[in-house]
Amino acid sequence: MKHRELGNTGFEASVIGLGCAQLGSSNTEYAIKVVRKALEFGVNYYDTARGYWDSEIKLGLALKNNREKAFISSKTNGKTREEAWKDLHESLERLQTDYLDNYHLHGLRDGEDLEKRLGPDGALEALIEARDQGLIRHIGCTSHSSSTLIKALERFDFEVISVPMNIVEREPLTQLIPHCISKSVGVTIMKPVATGLLPARLALKWLLNQPISTALPGTTTIEEVEEDAAVGHLDDPKMTLEEEEQVHHLTKKLENVRCRVCRDCEPCPQEIEIGLTLGTDVIYGHYRTMGPEVFKFFPWSPDRINNHFEERRKRTSAIESCTECGDCEERCPYDLPIVKMLKETVEPMKDIIKIWRELAPFDSALAR
Repeated sequence: MKHRELGNTGFEASVIGLGCAQLGSSNTEYAIKVVRKALEFGVNYYDTARGYWDSEIKLGLALKNNREKAFISSKTNGKTREEAWKDLHESLERLQTDYLDNYHLHGLRDGEDLEKRLGPDGALEALIEARDQGLIRHIGCTSHSSSTLIKALERFDFEVISVPMNIVEREPLTQLIPHCISKSVGVTIMKPVATGLLPARLALKWLLNQPISTALPGTTTIEEVEEDAAVGHLDDPKMTLEEEEQVHHLTKKLENVRCRVCRDCEPCPQEIEIGLTLGTDVIYGHYRTMGPEVFKFFPWSPDRINNHFEERRKRTSAIESCTECGDCEERCPYDLPIVKMLKETVEPMKDIIKIWRELAPFDSALAR
């Protein structure tokens, strides 16, 4: 596995890391196998979050006797000092560790959110205190907006950032990444395969030709871990002419259908969570990449099914209630056919609900 410097942290990160949100989808035994397979392939950077269901618990179990081999980065959605402290203590407990290598302010948004979390009695204060106490070693932040991250970096010396970037979403290369390089900030990449829209090997290889520290594909299966990690073992990741042509084709094909989760299209009058549905829906991504049959026989976490079933049903109903008013499309800076894209998710979501109901008939909530 090849390694790169993670900014000025002094850590050499594997160029392919592991995005751990998907660990919350499988049962504990399978999730542990996924993490340990990543360790076997030399993956040493693990990205999780307090908000990723029970992924911290599963990651902690998998790394219990391998803590020294892993750089663990987690995140807090807390806005206040008190909320961030609560999240941090819970993360430490769930991960079964005395310290975190990095702790992010998760999903920063411009305006009030940024001011609250970086201001007096905000979440950042807790992270600074935790670093002073040795509970975390580095402080980072994440956002789907490059401009928001630049503003955050101008306010505080964050050491690591995480931002979406892939063959379709290249905007961070314009200003954010050069800014990070000038400040020796470690750059980690989320959504490297655009939640399954891109072929993993090609997408990750393209990223290794960019000035980043590590790419963090979210892997659901052991086979995906092997495929992704193998890219990090390439002696020469330089793109071939054929691959460059594939990249060009995919960019043109997907630039007007890939949601960037900027959320300029929201709020929706029907209360549809557009960004979540089209840009970050982990379960829908599973279904799309696995196909119905593999999805059905995947070793699902019963808790994940039970806890998410009603939410899935409500989201599907909300999309069906869409009046096609077009407000979202007028506000979208990428000219996405949002209404059409939302409608296309309905049948797959209904199939997900059907499959889950068959898998868990014992639960009265799912039987209705």
